[in-house]
Amino acid sequence: MSGSRIDVLATLFREFSAERAKYRAPDIRDIIDRLERAAETALYAENESGGHARQVVADVATVLGVVLNDVGPGRFIWDPENMVRVVAAAEQVKSDRDRWQREAERLKAQEDERRKARLRPVIWHTTTAEEHTWKLDDDDPLNVKRVAELKAVIVSQAREIARLKGESE
Repeated sequence: MSGSRIDVLATLFREFSAERAKYRAPDIRDIIDRLERAAETALYAENESGGHARQVVADVATVLGVVLNDVGPGRFIWDPENMVRVVAAAEQVKSDRDRWQREAERLKAQEDERRKARLRPVIWHTTTAEEHTWKLDDDDPLNVKRVAELKAVIVSQAREIARLKGESE
């Protein structure tokens, strides 16, 4: 219930109390007493529910770093101005989160492009059945190192083949 409904319940409670004093008949006073108790029960239930809501707002304000305080004479912690501050802080957190998500997606896309580039550093081109050439991405020092290691392995294997050929003749 909103604050206006609490005001209505409080007014009903006061009116029932005033009406009871006007009547002496027990059956009318009994009816008024039951109405008064019903209004009182509803008022307490609404106040308790509002208390839970206020606690939630206070907890959210604490998490967001918003200090709820009286903002001057005739003002209270639960005035609409303070509630607007809590909502504004929550909207700012959401905006920041959205901005960081976009930035994370942008960085992930950049990393994906870098990863793809690293996966295809050396491209094999066949020009004829006997001749092969290497095209190397010379900007990547890791590629230069890989090619040097590959050349060393090829030279080592060629020497081993030559040695084995020499032994078999």
